[in-house]
Amino acid sequence: FIDEASVEANVKGTDPNKDLAVVAVDLSKVEESTLDQIAVATMGDSSQIQVGETAIAIGNALGYGQSVTTGIISATGRELDGIDVKLIQTDAAINPGNSGGALLNMNGEVVGINSAKLASTEVEGMGYAIAISDVTDILENLMNETPREKLDDEDHGVLGIKGASVSSEAVQMYGIPAGVFVSEVTENGAADEAGLKENNIITKFQGKKVSSIEQLVGYLSYYKPGEEVELTIEVQTDSGYKEKTVQVTLDKNTEEKNQDTEKNDGKDDEDEQSNGGSQDEEDNPFIQYFEKQGFLR
Repeated sequence: FIDEASVEANVKGTDPNKDLAVVAVDLSKVEESTLDQIAVATMGDSSQIQVGETAIAIGNALGYGQSVTTGIISATGRELDGIDVKLIQTDAAINPGNSGGALLNMNGEVVGINSAKLASTEVEGMGYAIAISDVTDILENLMNETPREKLDDEDHGVLGIKGASVSSEAVQMYGIPAGVFVSEVTENGAADEAGLKENNIITKFQGKKVSSIEQLVGYLSYYKPGEEVELTIEVQTDSGYKEKTVQVTLDKNTEEKNQDTEKNDGKDDEDEQSNGGSQDEEDNPFIQYFEKQGFLR
């Protein structure tokens, strides 16, 4: 906090594709002296802002402490690679440490969440904030999620699969859905009992997009064995891929069933997890399968 007091927080929910997260702090653990110096921000309506209006960015630039910069709204409805949401462009200085801070209008209302800046010797004054009105529903959903603590590897639940990340090349060149390609399903494991099959592609976990095997394992690290989770998968049919939703009751993380990642005993296995396509073709189930289907030649 602004008085340099620190309090442990729990992650209530995240949406990496929209660069959002919500954390919860137990107010009983916050000292009265700290509570006296903070306040709940008032939300504004980013859909009503106009180009040329004054904008104020608050953050912790370079970690030196709270800072304030000012400028104008330069543009609305901007897009940036890696952030799946509309952005407000401003020339108020947004530097490392400002991310997550508020972009305010002249009434002191939050109209954006500072997110990024364009760093180049060719440009100046191009900062970006997530438009608050575009993500209100998402934030509400994240706020209502049950706070979860990250579990140790041996304690969290598993699906009982082996998988590889679908490479961006496969997505772009062959129209294969982005996600985790299931190369093996453990017999009588959690995924098997839920109906997952080899060659399915996991695209969402509890409604959140899955873009890599590492991200899938990261989601699982917050869930205990025996908990039910919802997976969105893509199943290949004669007419293309068809989306399907399944409920999976997670298994315990035993040596026999811990197959939610490929074994990482060497560089080749690590490469397969990372991009699903850089391992030798004869050893890579992703390559083998899609060669047979005519996707790779």
